[in-house]
Amino acid sequence: MFQRRPNPDYLVSGLILSGGIRVLIWGFAMTETVDDNHQQESPLPDSLTEAIQLFEPVMVRRNVPARAREHFVRWVKKFNEFRVIRIRRSFRTIVNGDVVDFLQDQKTRFSPPDWQSRQAQESVVLFLRNVIGLEEIDARRVTDLLRGGDGSSVDGSDESNNVSVIVDETRPEWYQVVQRSLRTQHYALATEKAYLEWLERFVRFHDDKDPRETGTDEVRAFLEHLALERNVSASTQNQAFSALLFACSTVFGTELGNLSDTHRARGDKRLPVVLTTTEVNRVLDNLKGLPLMIAQLLYGAGLRLKEALRLRIKDVDVGYGQIVVRDTKGNEDRVTYLPETLRDELMEQVEKAMSLHSRDLDEGYGRVWLPFALATKYPNAEVESGWQYVFPASNLSVDPRTRIPRRHHLGESTVQKAVKRAVAAAGITKPATCHSLRHSFATHSIEAGADIRTVQELLGHKDVSTTMIYTHVLNRPGVSGRSPLDRHRKPH
Repeated sequence: MFQRRPNPDYLVSGLILSGGIRVLIWGFAMTETVDDNHQQESPLPDSLTEAIQLFEPVMVRRNVPARAREHFVRWVKKFNEFRVIRIRRSFRTIVNGDVVDFLQDQKTRFSPPDWQSRQAQESVVLFLRNVIGLEEIDARRVTDLLRGGDGSSVDGSDESNNVSVIVDETRPEWYQVVQRSLRTQHYALATEKAYLEWLERFVRFHDDKDPRETGTDEVRAFLEHLALERNVSASTQNQAFSALLFACSTVFGTELGNLSDTHRARGDKRLPVVLTTTEVNRVLDNLKGLPLMIAQLLYGAGLRLKEALRLRIKDVDVGYGQIVVRDTKGNEDRVTYLPETLRDELMEQVEKAMSLHSRDLDEGYGRVWLPFALATKYPNAEVESGWQYVFPASNLSVDPRTRIPRRHHLGESTVQKAVKRAVAAAGITKPATCHSLRHSFATHSIEAGADIRTVQELLGHKDVSTTMIYTHVLNRPGVSGRSPLDRHRKPH
């Protein structure tokens, strides 16, 4: 008869993930096993790094080819991530079914070839038996379970749950259906969040009626409620309409009738907020650290805030003095300046990011998020230095789509709040934001004589008419001119 007794010696310091979740790198509620004779089993390694070091001679003794050993280690690290996030138990309590769950999870999400699945199984079983000391972990039993040898599905659920994306199962069924569709079609996480929030508001407006049972009349009523009673802006109403159109037409298969007679919010044409060069310098003088560096990129390269934060190490080209901007608003790559003023500082930041990445790898992490299917196409890209963010977050966070702990980029609010404080400290009364620095880049470039088409390409605008707005900011709609008052009357 066995008892589980907590052993604080096995608990190691944890990482605070986003949302306040604490995940222990190694121990996670680690226990030691004591039998009736109080004979203590051999202690576990203190860290994943130490465990990997113990795994090296095991692989040598078992004649694992040298070229395959790094892949064996990679599978062990992936299993540890899966254990921490999904199994949520100590290594001592791992059973054959947990190994099967891990292998099935990898197969479902990444569709590895058969030889990789076999390598993953061999790696994890070898590690658990020889480093952790779990002799009950048996390769044949794992294989039997994978084949359904116990007469049931692998994870105790039916095939309908065996999907390639993770959804919030605490939500209503309609919510899960829409969320799965958004994630399958690779919508941005911010878009997913906005669409689902609008759908929840739509459901509440109609007294919790299932949105799959609604149609044109319900959609029209909600949109007019937003425009007439809530007085939302045109862009807000359009976003709500896009969310409902996606859910009804694309997901639920509901044919919406003619909505052209729906009362729509009126769109206002507003000029962008632009700072003078003096004001820009005053704002920058009141910033420091990473917010200062990022703000200088917004003004010096014309980047959007998200584009700057999503910048990857491989896209900073010091040799050519340029930045390749990817994952843009229109999903089209473009090239812009790498300001000389920022070159040395930016390279120092790259070195810091690479050093942090090395530390994450040592702890069994270091897998950055990759867009679409790149993680499958290039299996090692997620751990390569070039794909890491130039401005990484200070803490790991759990990816809501895969529940894998990753180091994402610095949060937008960190920079936004710093810029807001800097604008106030500079005594500027204009409602300037981070995006005002991008507007200022465009305006000052045109003011200095840059061709409008060049500025269009640097900003990534599809239509030159979008860029032309900055000529109106300068009060020079296409030509240089003076006010008639200035030409014919002198000041007193």
